[in-house]
Amino acid sequence: MIELFNIPAGLPDDIERDRPVVIIDVFRASTSMAAALAAGARELRFAGSRAEADRIKKDFDGELIMAGERDGLRIEGYDLGNSPLEMTADKLAGRTVLFNSTNGTRLLRRFDNFDNVLMGSFVTLSATVKKLQTFDCDPIICCAGTNGKYSTEDVLAGGMMAAALAKSDNDKNDAALAAQRLFRAAGENWNKWARASYHGRYLAGIGLEKDLEFCTDLDLFDFTLVKRGKCLVRAQV
Repeated sequence: MIELFNIPAGLPDDIERDRPVVIIDVFRASTSMAAALAAGARELRFAGSRAEADRIKKDFDGELIMAGERDGLRIEGYDLGNSPLEMTADKLAGRTVLFNSTNGTRLLRRFDNFDNVLMGSFVTLSATVKKLQTFDCDPIICCAGTNGKYSTEDVLAGGMMAAALAKSDNDKNDAALAAQRLFRAAGENWNKWARASYHGRYLAGIGLEKDLEFCTDLDLFDFTLVKRGKCLVRAQV
């Protein structure tokens, strides 16, 4: 059964480690990470807190580009924030980037010991679905939300994935069905619905409208992001 969880607090403790897990943080970690790899970053590391990020940087042998935000704004002392528009080849090509975000990377850390973890977004949606279809068991779709609360943009992306996966409605949990219905109800306006979410309105209010446009560009990239050890790398499907 395809299972979707609207917020991290809803995740059960007994998820099988070999099941594929896709984490969705549309605004903006999932999207910015994809943009970083598209810009030529060698690999992405991730931290769940500033203290953890500082430890990783201290122990890292080589140059580490620090990217992260709190409440949508760049963390003081970091090289980059969490905007996909900042992820350019001149800054990132061939380098390792450490991401530290309010929602997405914290949720990602929860799955350190899992075998098959992906980061999903609108910009990599079709490639993410294709990758999920290569596994023998159904995925867990985890929406990062915003500060522990429901986020429409993440659920819309999860609903789009649930609709694209070739499974009957009987093989989806109620949250996956509801997300799928939300996406279908939105129809051609799904991107407008996403940008009109609480988090979308907040980001627009601090001048990040261009980020929202980028984050709701469907299938901008032909790869998805998968976890390899302590890193995220691109996976072509």
